[in-house]
Amino acid sequence: MITPAISVLSAVAGLKVAVPSLGSLVLPITVAVLTMLFAIQHFGTRLVGSLFGPVMAIWFGVLAVIGVVEIAKHPDVVRALSPTYGAQFLLNRPGVAFIALGSVVLAVTGAEALYADMGHFGRAPIRRAWFVLVFPR
Repeated sequence: MITPAISVLSAVAGLKVAVPSLGSLVLPITVAVLTMLFAIQHFGTRLVGSLFGPVMAIWFGVLAVIGVVEIAKHPDVVRALSPTYGAQFLLNRPGVAFIALGSVVLAVTGAEALYADMGHFGRAPIRRAWFVLVFPR
């Protein structure tokens, strides 16, 4: 029960960044979203997935477009994929590298939540998502 609450709260908290005047509405909006989610949950995860699937597809599509635009503006960021650059980073800036690797661990453990969702989506859709969306990159 705590994972959805933290996820929704952190997502809605972004409103404070985009529109600071809505900062006082973060908690009520979070409660409303969670109430709605738990209210429709008894109808099955198929309904929840059909409602939020398109929203998530749009969200990840927007993130992809923004990422491609930013990489086009600053193509030198692709250097980060080089193992040589990574080794130099570890040797030259060990403190910063430690923090960066900690962030990577957090991202990977966040991906673990995807596998927890196998009960909702099943093995085949998650495999397709990894092979079509993640591995080609």
